[in-house]
Amino acid sequence: MSSSTSIPSQPHRSSSTSSTESGHSTATSPSCYSGHHRFSMDAAAAPPRPVASVEILRCMRCARSVEATSTDDVSSTGMVRIAHNLYYCERCAKMVGYK
Repeated sequence: MSSSTSIPSQPHRSSSTSSTESGHSTATSPSCYSGHHRFSMDAAAAPPRPVASVEILRCMRCARSVEATSTDDVSSTGMVRIAHNLYYCERCAKMVGYK
């Protein structure tokens, strides 16, 4: 009992006018377009978030280190800024004469 089923060489497709019978093609349908438009407006309306990076402040005399974010005040971490990316801890700054 062999049953043979014929497999069509081309898959069954609906007529080419079925997607445009309603007057809209799928690429320009109002629901697809408004969804994309709404997404782009939401992205443009939201301001970018400020990024605070974590910095490690290390005393150049005794190598004591403190982690601080880029938005933190350096003096609140117990470090004294001497120059760009150069720090003393408060103890060493007093010994050297910076504080």
